[in-house]
Amino acid sequence: MFGDFFRYWDELPQDGGFRLFGWIHICWLVGIIFVCIVTGYYYRKADATVQDRILKILTGICLCLELGKDLYLIWIGEMGISYLPFEMCGLAIFVELGFAFFHREFLGEVMCVISMPGAMAALLFPDWTRYPLFNYMHINSFLIHGLLVLIPVLVLTSGRYKPSIKRIWQIFLFLFTVVPSVYVINRIWGCNFMFLCYPSNGSPFLSVYLRHGYVPYLITYAVTVILCILVIYGILDKIASFCGKNVVYINRKN
Repeated sequence: MFGDFFRYWDELPQDGGFRLFGWIHICWLVGIIFVCIVTGYYYRKADATVQDRILKILTGICLCLELGKDLYLIWIGEMGISYLPFEMCGLAIFVELGFAFFHREFLGEVMCVISMPGAMAALLFPDWTRYPLFNYMHINSFLIHGLLVLIPVLVLTSGRYKPSIKRIWQIFLFLFTVVPSVYVINRIWGCNFMFLCYPSNGSPFLSVYLRHGYVPYLITYAVTVILCILVIYGILDKIASFCGKNVVYINRKN
């Protein structure tokens, strides 16, 4: 059982991982939800200084987990370009770290509207199903993505930051800055960060790509992302109303 702990995916049997929404997957999701609820309860009761400290600790742990993963991959000789943090979840680590230390409005907006939903999607549809429960990459991946959800959940439910659709231009500024840069990186290194070159297997966009080609796929992808952003703003507004707090702590001195 523990003999597979440090094995890479190509050293593992194809049927040795976990199933989507199988008992292992469901237990992780339930556990993450439980931690969010319990931590959020105590976080809301803490004063601003303690809340700041908690955010810094959690984002620091998240960064350490990412660095630990890179060191592990270097150790086993599997570190490659595809593991660099150019996916949305990789960028989210630095977005949330920046917000925890500097409380910038721009970072808070990106964290709540892009980072958190992206991490949630990764948890619901993980691409590390090849790894069994007692495996380093399995545990590391769930912990990182769980923290990427937990941190903005704490910020939102405590009223530390409230996203506003009036600031949607900040989201598009972020995307219009990051996406072209990542596209260039994909072309230079032959990668597919953010699925900008082609959809993943099982993606709902795959049929569009195969039937109509790259440009219609990219347009469909972009329109879907924009619609999802609008829906996310609606959901976040409901969360803010439910929590009943609109306190905003940004640009504060640490």
